Amino acid sequence: MSYKVNDLVIGKVTNVKPYAAFFVFDDGSQGLLHISEINDGFIRDIEKYVSKDDYVKVKILSIDNVNGFMRVSLKQVPEEEFYSTHNNSLRSAPKIREDDFAVLEERLPQWIERTLKKAKEENDD
Repeated sequence: MSYKVNDLVIGKVTNVKPYAAFFVFDDGSQGLLHISEINDGFIRDIEKYVSKDDYVKVKILSIDNVNGFMRVSLKQVPEEEFYSTHNNSLRSAPKIREDDFAVLEERLPQWIERTLKKAKEENDD
């Protein structure tokens, strides 16, 4: 199968990093979906949109002439063509334990006292 720039293709997500998702396509070619090509808004967590082993339809932006590696886009796929097996409901929010902020709670009064003392000394000079 030979792909061309602007083709819409379904690929499998093979790896996810904070900045991009990596894909493999039916013909074995590989591609990269940079975080900036997911949507126009700020993305705090790329896995809200894609996770490993998802199948996602993307648009090919460029193909490297030497190795065939593709740059792809999700945000440029027309809404009526959108396809993804991603299931956000399987994700869970991190669990926060009661003692997670214990150190902050213990040290905050000391930090405030030290900062006020330093500010007073600077004003006295």
